[in-house]
Amino acid sequence: MLFGTVQASADPSTILVFPFENVTNDRTLDWIGEGISQLIIERLQPEHGIWTFSREERLGAFEKLGIPETTMVSRATALKLGWDMGADHVVTGRFAGTADNFQIVARVVDMDAGAATEVTIEGKLQDVIPLSMSAAWRILKKAVPDTVSPEADYTARPPVPRSAFENYIRGILTQDFQKRSELLQTAVRLHPQYGPALFELGRISHLQRDFKDSNQWLQKIPETSYLRRQASFLMGLNYFYLADYAPATTVFQTLPAVYDVLLNLGAAFSQNGDRDSAADAWRRAIDTDSLASDAFFNLGYLSLIKDDLESAARNLTESLKLRGRDSEALFLLGRTYEKLGRLEESGKAIAQASRLSQRVDRWLTQPLPKLERLATSTLFRSRDEIWTEQRLIRRARSQDLPAWLELIQTDIDLYLLGDALRELHGLLRVYPESSEALSLLDEVRRQQNLR
Repeated sequence: MLFGTVQASADPSTILVFPFENVTNDRTLDWIGEGISQLIIERLQPEHGIWTFSREERLGAFEKLGIPETTMVSRATALKLGWDMGADHVVTGRFAGTADNFQIVARVVDMDAGAATEVTIEGKLQDVIPLSMSAAWRILKKAVPDTVSPEADYTARPPVPRSAFENYIRGILTQDFQKRSELLQTAVRLHPQYGPALFELGRISHLQRDFKDSNQWLQKIPETSYLRRQASFLMGLNYFYLADYAPATTVFQTLPAVYDVLLNLGAAFSQNGDRDSAADAWRRAIDTDSLASDAFFNLGYLSLIKDDLESAARNLTESLKLRGRDSEALFLLGRTYEKLGRLEESGKAIAQASRLSQRVDRWLTQPLPKLERLATSTLFRSRDEIWTEQRLIRRARSQDLPAWLELIQTDIDLYLLGDALRELHGLLRVYPESSEALSLLDEVRRQQNLR
């Protein structure tokens, strides 16, 4: 049975916004559907009392389900994604009409109540940005009825000129990096303080490994922008890849001490020669998330370099208990066992690593490669922050127990034991007496004890 009661909490309300459907007869306006969605997301993200999922998070959920990026999903699929992502409110919608009689209709689903209401905004097509701002405020009032944000904060003036906005949206929708960059640069030329466009330009350069150019774009983002924290994280990565470790360390130290930040801070300390601070950062990362493997891996790698072999073996083993088929961890553990004189165990670990990755054979005749691991996501959100008891119960109502168990079994089959434990912990909060879940938990523990 499901847990009967859930304590009321002050957790921020979570909102998932999808692109709006174009129901006009003009296909050249398709970009506006993504534009309305993005305007709402960007306006709501700085608000207190709510947590608005980014476009990047939504596309990540699309990818997991094999949904193409530009697909206009059905209401049923939108609700499924809302349940899977922990959304309290799901926003879909449409736009219709003509240039002089334009209409935006947002459909807001309260996932707890299972009820939907519609928000209708009317005006002229040329005013699509202020109309979207009005829709955003109305959505905010439905998600957080006691919000103190006045409507005038949303509608007093458009956040960006329409010409810049159109180039920005068309830019993020194109798959061609060159074309995307050109459109985004046009958006910035038309509106030099356009934070989202600057961030996307910085991300494009980062992905193309032009780290200096990436930082030049990111540094232009206004200090007051809600994107400043994500931009700083990306700048820290850029400095790291440029082997400019001192500023990388400084940047990561200014950010919230979440797992990904601490993982990267430790790597920057390590490469800058401060191994004690590196180890401290990684231990703090483990304290924030003991089911993630990379901090254990980095500690094991550092300990091996320092010839602290017992610590290396212990941390690499912990890493493998969370991610079993990790060729790099197995290789390092084999090297550690070799130095400890445990030659049979060394041979087994290195042989298994070689079967998983051809790179291992090259490493056998080379100096130890640089293998420290970094986090590259700029989302700054942990699973525990999203998955409150209430959202887990709601997810359980939408997804039957066998489907949840199958997801966990898949993680176990892939030796992603840390991920399996995360799902099991959530499932057992909702179904504490599930014999199938307890059996899977025993299987995870059995596999971990083989290490």
